[in-house]
Amino acid sequence: MIEQIFIAVTELIAIYLMQSEKYTYRKYSSIFGLLAQPFWAYASFTNQQWGALFIGFFFTALWFKNFKFYWIDIPKNRLKAKDYYLLIMDAVNEIEISKLNKKDFIDRVLKEALNIK
Repeated sequence: MIEQIFIAVTELIAIYLMQSEKYTYRKYSSIFGLLAQPFWAYASFTNQQWGALFIGFFFTALWFKNFKFYWIDIPKNRLKAKDYYLLIMDAVNEIEISKLNKKDFIDRVLKEALNIK
């Protein structure tokens, strides 16, 4: 019974955080989702609910994918403030050569830097 309450609370918190508009809240959703998984496995195994145990493996994989996205991949690929500064200064220096107007040129460089299509 306690494990089911823990599963419900942590999974509901995880889903609530995942729907947040704030990045800092969304990145914690995977932590709460992963916290529930050992309890999910224990409850499924002890009650011989093999379908729930099987589905729990997929939930674990998806929560880990979310964790990897927010905690492992993003910080590694993110530019530091100095890199943004250098990139924008390079763009400003290139404006004189470019046939684009300043606003379009800086917009294009920022989209490239932020990987926006």
